Order: sequence, then C-alpha cells, then structure tokens
Amino acid sequence: MKRIMLLAVMALLPFSCTKKEEKTKVWIYTSLYKDTIADIQPKLATAFPDVDVQFYQAGSEEVAAKVQAENLSGKIQADILISSDRFWYEDMASQQKLVAYKPANSEKVEDFFKHPDNFYTTLSFPVMVIAYNTEAVTEKDAPKSFKELSEAKWKDKVSTGSPLASGTNFTTVAFLAKKYGWDYFSQLRKNNVISEGGNSGVVRRLQSKERPVGVVLLENILRLTSTDARIKWVIPTDGAVIQSNVLAIVKKDGDQEKTKKIVDWMFGPEGQAAMARSFMYPSVAGNAAPVGAPTFAEIEKTALPWTREFIAETMKTRDEIKDKFAKIIF
Repeated sequence: MKRIMLLAVMALLPFSCTKKEEKTKVWIYTSLYKDTIADIQPKLATAFPDVDVQFYQAGSEEVAAKVQAENLSGKIQADILISSDRFWYEDMASQQKLVAYKPANSEKVEDFFKHPDNFYTTLSFPVMVIAYNTEAVTEKDAPKSFKELSEAKWKDKVSTGSPLASGTNFTTVAFLAKKYGWDYFSQLRKNNVISEGGNSGVVRRLQSKERPVGVVLLENILRLTSTDARIKWVIPTDGAVIQSNVLAIVKKDGDQEKTKKIVDWMFGPEGQAAMARSFMYPSVAGNAAPVGAPTFAEIEKTALPWTREFIAETMKTRDEIKDKFAKIIF
C-alpha cells in the first residue's frame, strides 16, 4: 500500500513542479513620446497576454545610435523599431538588417510612404509647421512660410530643433536645403536662430517667449490646446514637411510570428487610433485626423514632396548635410 501511495505521489511531482511558461519578450525601440507609450502598452498587454512588450524610448538619433552599438556588439536587442529618421531605415534595409513584411492594412498606406521591398512602412505622420506665441507675435504679423524666417525682422525670435539630435529636424533641414540651398541657413544664422535638441525644447522657448517663433511638430502644439491657448500655428505656404514615423522589424533567427502580430496591431484600428490620440496623422487611409488638425489631404496639397530620388540623394549626402548645418549654425 505504501509503495502504491509513493508511486502516486511521484506521478504527480512533474506536474506540480513544472514552471509557469515564460512570456515571449518583444522589445520596441522608439522615438514615440512617453505618453503615447503609456497609452499603447497596457492595450498591447491585453491584446497579447502571452507577450511581455518592453519599450526603449529616446530621440530618433539616440535610437539609431543604440541599435548601431548593439549591432557592433553582435546582437540587436530590439525586435521592432519605430522612429522618424526614414533615411536610417533605408540604410538598415540596405544592410539587410530588416525583415521584408507587409503589415495588415498596409495596402491602405500610400506607396511612397513605404519601402518598395516592404522593409518598412510608415505608421504615422508627424507634420512640421511654424508656431508662435500670440503674446509676442500677432496673428497678422506671424510668419507665413519657412522662407520668411530668413528675413531680418525675425532676428532673435526663432528656434528649431537640431538635425544632429532629432530625426524630424534632420528631415526638415534636408527638405529646406534642397528647396532653398545653404544660403538660407546662413541667413538663419545671421538671425541668431537657436537650434538645440528636439521639438520639446522649441515648445519651452515658445512658451517662455525666449524665442516666440518656432519650427516644430504640429503634434506638440496640439497638445497645448487646452493648457496654453497663447501658442498658435500655421501651415507654411511653402509647404509643411510631412515626416514618416517609420515601423520596421529587425531581422533575427527563429520564429518572429508574435512580433509580426504586434506590428499588425499597430496598423489596425486600435494602433492607428492611438497615433491620432497622440496628435499624429494615422498612416492607414480612412482613419480620422487628430483632434484640432486639418485633414491630411489638406496638408498634402502644399507639402514638400517625398520621392525615391530625394531619398536616394539624401542617403548619399546624409553626413554632409549634418556637417554643413553644424558649420553654418554652430
């Protein structure tokens, strides 16, 4: 009898000692703002209870630097990349570091906002505009174009982010250098433009009136609608700069199906609604614009155009653009 009881207990032991299956960990490296991450992280946890989604958040250039450092060490921790330096993703694709993948609903994203071989897809559109503080600049007198910021009347009044720190500011510099040449930036330097950090620094200088005019993302200004009505914005007559907030999957050995399902979620109704709640334009056609913003079609009417030629040219001159900007402005 004792032998029978012992065998019964031993039969149960493997089951009682089996560890709870560990969750699959998926790392997302992103330049999305912290409030956006705070919005989507619990929703991802609900949608994917068997996945532990972790975030590394920093500016686009810092995200790129971290990935490059990890690559040199032999292993990239990131599974998904979401940031706004589209040119870096082109470089990553050329190095065969990314997975060719068509997310669900990506057929509703305009073709020129996707990689031709599906190595990345734009998740959302931040838009660079001009903002001003109405306590220092009237609506009538406010600058109406990027070009106007080079005029002497705006001396000591304008700030921007730095293309050395911010992907959206690099893209803006690349577009404006192509449109107006480097003399434009020389005039900005004569006007004592401040170019530091990212878009949040521009907002602080707008609010303090240290620099009452700023080149800044529309999403940053729309966030102030209920808290600081002094800050207004205009779509520049020479074209707002549409940014590509790009999503890509890092190529790794093994099964990446759960990673792909998270990517699909980002392009689905919940993920795209989260982009709009963060005051960016969703990339999937048919989703509503951010509250307080014009339609994306209206932005596109005058926006500086993305082309494969522009991307290729900027890829070749990427470091040169940064060097020229630094020499002129700093």
